Amino acid sequence: MKNIFTLIMAVTLSTGFFAQAQIGVNTNAPTANLDVNGTLRVRSLDKTNESFQATGDVVYIMGVDANGKVIPIEIDENIVLEGNKLRVQLPEVETSIAELPNGTNLEDNYAPGENGVINDLDLGIVILPGDRRGTWPVIRLPNGDNDAKVDITGFKAVPDGTMAFIYPTSGDIQLKKDSDESQPENRIAGENDHNIKKNEMMLLMYDGEIKKWIVVSKH
Repeated sequence: MKNIFTLIMAVTLSTGFFAQAQIGVNTNAPTANLDVNGTLRVRSLDKTNESFQATGDVVYIMGVDANGKVIPIEIDENIVLEGNKLRVQLPEVETSIAELPNGTNLEDNYAPGENGVINDLDLGIVILPGDRRGTWPVIRLPNGDNDAKVDITGFKAVPDGTMAFIYPTSGDIQLKKDSDESQPENRIAGENDHNIKKNEMMLLMYDGEIKKWIVVSKH
């Protein structure tokens, strides 16, 4: 067995039909060009061996499916290979601050009163075709001179996976969970209401599968 790979290569070179041949190790019915019924070991692999350092851009790594078949796995854009180590590269966070559409305040979206209620608020997020949106906008929610708490029952739906920071600058904001005051696709998921104090931020993501906004984290 120790010279099995040497034997395989010798047979391959002598016959000249490697692309068509199927060779089995411990099996008489191979289902791939090389079908090993047992363990596989390569003695020359050593992480300190410079000959195994990646050169150029690596777009695939090898994996094994449930049937033991070796398959290529594509490396996504947010995973990079550095020094033969896979590293997750998180998307950058947008540092600029966006405004509500037409520069409006929260009080422009509800009838005057001590505590305002806003349904289906449009955050003005526009995703153009092909825009992968690697950054997250910070959306300022001003309320003019009114520092009273504002209840928001939902935000206008956006593409699946869109994230945004909500940033109240005049008074507290309370996000009402699963309120039937907003359209079903604009509602905010959760077991409890979410309070955001003035000059605090909350990161939201729109889940296109459940068609609701979810709270990611509070800052």
